[in-house]
Amino acid sequence: MNLRGKFTTDEDGRFWFATVKMIGYPIPTGGVVGRMLQAQNRHPYRPAHLHALIVKEGFKVLISQVYDPKDLHIDTDPQFGVTKALLGDYTLHEGGHPNDPQLRPPWYSLDYTYVMEPGETKLPVAPIK
Repeated sequence: MNLRGKFTTDEDGRFWFATVKMIGYPIPTGGVVGRMLQAQNRHPYRPAHLHALIVKEGFKVLISQVYDPKDLHIDTDPQFGVTKALLGDYTLHEGGHPNDPQLRPPWYSLDYTYVMEPGETKLPVAPIK
C-alpha cells in the first residue's frame, strides 16, 4: 500500500489527517544488500515509520521519518535510520474520536514537531540519489 497526501498547515503551522497505522516492511534482498545482510547475520526489516517531505518558502526542505518505538525492529533497523529524535509517541485511543464520528475505535494519534532550518527552499529532483 502506497499512501500519499499533500497537506497545508493552519496559521499555527499544524496539520492533521487520518490514515491506516503503518507497519514495518522488508527492504529488497535480491542483490548486494541482501548478501551483505546475510553475511552480517542481520534481518532486512525496516521498523514502522511515517515519511514526510515538508516545504516552506525561506526554509530548507525537510525530508524525514517518524518511527514507532514499539516496533519489533526498532533497535535493529538495517538502514540505521532510527534516532531518539525521530521516535514518535503513537497513542492508542479505545474510545471514539471527539471530532470524527466515522473514525471507529481503536485509533492512534501522533503529536510530533518537525523542526525546519532557515535557508534555500530547493526541492530534490527525482530520483533522489
